[in-house]
Amino acid sequence: MKDMNEAVRMVQQGQRFLVSCHRRPDADAFGSALGFAVVLKELGKDVTLYVPDELSLPLHYLASCLPRVRELPEGARFDSTWVMDTAAKTLLPDGLPDRESCGPLVIVDHHAAHDDVGDLKLRDTDACSTGEVIATLARQLGVWPLPRVAATPLYAAIVADTGGFRYPATKPKTLRLGAELLEAGADPWEAAYELFEGWEEPRMKLLASILDTLEVSECGRLATLLVTRKMLADVGGNDDMVEGMVNYGRMLRGVEIAALLWEWPGEDGALDTKVSLRSRGTADISLIAVALGGGGHRNAAGAQCSEDLDTVRVRIQREAIAILGPAC
Repeated sequence: MKDMNEAVRMVQQGQRFLVSCHRRPDADAFGSALGFAVVLKELGKDVTLYVPDELSLPLHYLASCLPRVRELPEGARFDSTWVMDTAAKTLLPDGLPDRESCGPLVIVDHHAAHDDVGDLKLRDTDACSTGEVIATLARQLGVWPLPRVAATPLYAAIVADTGGFRYPATKPKTLRLGAELLEAGADPWEAAYELFEGWEEPRMKLLASILDTLEVSECGRLATLLVTRKMLADVGGNDDMVEGMVNYGRMLRGVEIAALLWEWPGEDGALDTKVSLRSRGTADISLIAVALGGGGHRNAAGAQCSEDLDTVRVRIQREAIAILGPAC
């Protein structure tokens, strides 16, 4: 992996580390940050785990692995800052200190579509998740087998980004790594329940509302779903509950691209449109995401646009036609 030797050297020579992840973290981002922070502590390093955003309910069970801070003490200085699962500068967490205080910025990631953020990029686009990249780094640093408090969040990261070892990114090495993390103490049922089940009643009601907005293209290969602020308010839900809903569009037989669009609070009280894209693997939806100003993988990508839902839906349909062909 490119830059692995430099990353190892930076860890070995540094003492004070700031570890964080992208805004509104998911299981891969937060789990990777937790896992790496524990690895650093095992090496006797001083670590500050900085995650300023609220955690969604499925991630609460991971929070006990290691305390995090939501505000950095004034005047704090670090030898380097490591941000997990971040493909774009716009996804960096709020409140990072200036360059003089945070030191070199290291991006640990696995996305194929990305910008040039970071002084050092530890990126493996062949990895199923950023959690897998951290596991590789831990081996290189000699922290293997992992302690349970590192195995638990890294297992969650891998399970989440592979959809429970179902997505095409799942390879034989993925399953072997999963087995090693179980041997180190990760609990598979705990991860499955917290990440994929354990829904609150408002989320189930929200799903019903979202499914009512389903539109399928004439060719049957593109499905779109919508979420409005009113839908969320009507069921007493929140934006975290929208996570993963796009997959219901992809479940339809024949659908190759699923897109979920939801109204998102923008600047000055305006509403943006947040887009979540999924494919079955035959269509490269990162191309759609990039066209919308976002990024991601061939099978999972996203973006945030300043236009309204209807405008963005038309843009997605246009980009999908370019991929799927004019018959769609």
